[in-house]
Amino acid sequence: MLCMTSASAAAPLAKESQIVLRVGVASRLGQDLWFKASGEDQHLPYTVQWVNFDAAPPAMDALLADSIDTFWGGDTPAVFLAYNQRDAKVVAASEKGLFGALLVAKDSPITTVEQLKGKKIAVYRGSGFHNSLLSILQDHGLSADDVQLSYLAPAEGLAALTQGRVAAWGIWDPNAAIAEKTFGARILATPRTFSLGLQFASQKTLADKGKSQALQDFLLRSYRATAWLRAHPQRWAELQAKEANISPDVARLAASRVGGQFVPIDAGLEKAVQTIADNFYRLGIIDHATDVSPVFDARYTTFLQQRLQEKK
Repeated sequence: MLCMTSASAAAPLAKESQIVLRVGVASRLGQDLWFKASGEDQHLPYTVQWVNFDAAPPAMDALLADSIDTFWGGDTPAVFLAYNQRDAKVVAASEKGLFGALLVAKDSPITTVEQLKGKKIAVYRGSGFHNSLLSILQDHGLSADDVQLSYLAPAEGLAALTQGRVAAWGIWDPNAAIAEKTFGARILATPRTFSLGLQFASQKTLADKGKSQALQDFLLRSYRATAWLRAHPQRWAELQAKEANISPDVARLAASRVGGQFVPIDAGLEKAVQTIADNFYRLGIIDHATDVSPVFDARYTTFLQQRLQEKK
């Protein structure tokens, strides 16, 4: 179910006053809160309409249905985008998306990943942590065939973990922090490399001159916002607690694990996502080899590199 709110531009530029950028928010700690906390929502020369989702997969569905123009998610959705050859692009990236971990319940006897062999693990199919979970298993000598994957949305995953219906849960913040602080869940493992954060945009948005220019400005503000979050964890935690309706201790934990550093759209990024796609094919998650390079669009990379460098 979609939930929409709007943040209108203050003193908009006349030529851009009618531009509305529909931005999907695929996390409770998404770009809407980043912008509000950092002040980047002020004096926008366009209107941002925030559209909320539980996770990246439904946001991707909305993007492809032209219900939103752009959203920020993990790296796994890029693989499925390429696999399905759909009409959208990755236009920006960060080296670390939301913090994620493989959790076990407070009273679980499990202390190693290897002990999960033959047991149920909850994860949201197609989310950024889907690939992270597979990587954790592989790093400990296991594969998806050695465990029983249970594909659950975040709220369902938390219930399954706390009720003992799954042995472990792969999840991101603030859900991970809630499980740890509120329910005593323990981190069993974290991925060696955290999921990339990727900004997706529809081809229709990119073909629209006004929206494309607005998106360029939005991306710059987004990177400045995450830099502010990293520099002001206490203030970020306070806003999280207020706006996301989470406890102060949960907010402080989540605020201490913020990523979001700029990564260019280049051959290195494509290679990283291609590795995920190749792994998914090898594991049978997708049924044919997939070239991910067509989903990347570097049109904003030079601008972002230059402008972000100016701020250092």
